[in-house]
Amino acid sequence: MSAAKLFVSNSILRSSILGGFLRGYATKVDIKALKRLRELNPVSMTKAKEALLSTDNNIDQALQWLEDDAIKSGAKKAEKVKDRAATEGAIAIHVNDALTAASIIELGCETDFVARNSTFVDLASAIAQSGVDFANSAVLANVEISELGKKMLADRTVADTVTETIGQLGENIVLRRAAAIESEDSVIVSGYVHSAVAGTNGASAGKIGGIVVIKSDGLSKDNHRATLSQLARRLAQQVVGYAPRYRTVAEWESAKAVGTENSEDLPEVSVLEAQQFLFGGGTVSEVLEKVSKGVGSPVEITSFVRFERGEGVEKAAKPDFAEEVRQQLA
Repeated sequence: MSAAKLFVSNSILRSSILGGFLRGYATKVDIKALKRLRELNPVSMTKAKEALLSTDNNIDQALQWLEDDAIKSGAKKAEKVKDRAATEGAIAIHVNDALTAASIIELGCETDFVARNSTFVDLASAIAQSGVDFANSAVLANVEISELGKKMLADRTVADTVTETIGQLGENIVLRRAAAIESEDSVIVSGYVHSAVAGTNGASAGKIGGIVVIKSDGLSKDNHRATLSQLARRLAQQVVGYAPRYRTVAEWESAKAVGTENSEDLPEVSVLEAQQFLFGGGTVSEVLEKVSKGVGSPVEITSFVRFERGEGVEKAAKPDFAEEVRQQLA
């Protein structure tokens, strides 16, 4: 075979192989598909083009490609930042419309800037809403974080969504704790979040949150339900503002007796029912007694919980820059 014929034959062979390799992959981005993809998922132009080129301009496949890429990117970032202290963050609460079930969660991050970001706030709020599904007790009970992490948010788990958000926001994000309750008919639940920041679609989260559960047979009468709902709401604000550690004086005395309460605080400080009611009218216990007479049935607080972001997390000491300079010059 002549050299010329051999060259032509090899060229055709290479073209055939290359064409087969590229078959099924776009070499040019479809502009309409690009516009639509960014409407559905507002990623960067470069990332949207990469997704479309990798999926032959198929929008559905490109969306899936972007979701998978976001999780991979988040996982890489999460590995890099996992040892950073997440001392900031937000508390989110969800109470169902019937006021019979609620959950509270703490989502930690590194800075207040991220804690106020709408993406972070939306995530915290969504996790709190999903936490209600773990309520299986008439008293507030802790929720296992590992189990909550398996809960689906839309089309992915809570854990995967947290990982993806780490990639988006660039900080360590930790689902630290959660609690939930589901009550019977004679119990009403309410919650309050202080310094709440708004997200989107009604989402919100803040620095401190509390849930209070009250019980009364008066709830069976519709004309008393509004009164008791307002009381529960105000008691939740009381818990957030005054940070009680015990529900009754009897609980405080029991803790003193067994040595689990070692502070010098008086019941008026650490016991919810012994505190002065935030909205006036005497102590919380006295207010409960007055409301009980008004609704014709005893009203009692059965449980409460208070979360404050960063509780129990050791904060790194601020660097002494002057000392650092002196050491470098020594």
